[in-house]
Amino acid sequence: MSLAFFIMTGVLVVTLIAPAFSYYAIKKARQKDYKTHKKIQTFVYAFCTAAVLVLELLIRFSGGSGSMFKDSSHADNPVFKTILTAHITGAVLTYILWTFLMIKSRRKFEKTLPGPFSNTHRMMGIAVFTGLVYTGFSALTVYLMTLDFI
Repeated sequence: MSLAFFIMTGVLVVTLIAPAFSYYAIKKARQKDYKTHKKIQTFVYAFCTAAVLVLELLIRFSGGSGSMFKDSSHADNPVFKTILTAHITGAVLTYILWTFLMIKSRRKFEKTLPGPFSNTHRMMGIAVFTGLVYTGFSALTVYLMTLDFI
């Protein structure tokens, strides 16, 4: 088994467990334990971002995204390419929104959060959580198709 396989598998595991940790952080916020919510979300965000960066480096050093699935029987399948594009698009949008929410929330924490920004924070947080779940499922599908497990 190659280093690429282990990196891909590790990033997949991180991507699949991120929504569970994020959900736990949401529960903490609902319990009004905002400091714990902030710590968990910061950790999950940093860990996920680091994992994605490692995967992106692997992709770039391997010759681009096509090199990761070139040996797959799905490589020329338009359905696979559509799923891959949808996965990448959803993941990028989720991480952009998550980054924005993290920066904005850190600036507002203990000033107007909780407070006037809370409803916006909650709605954006739901969108990020939904994006993390989507990214996990779509990543699993791409992973399984890349390795010809499905």
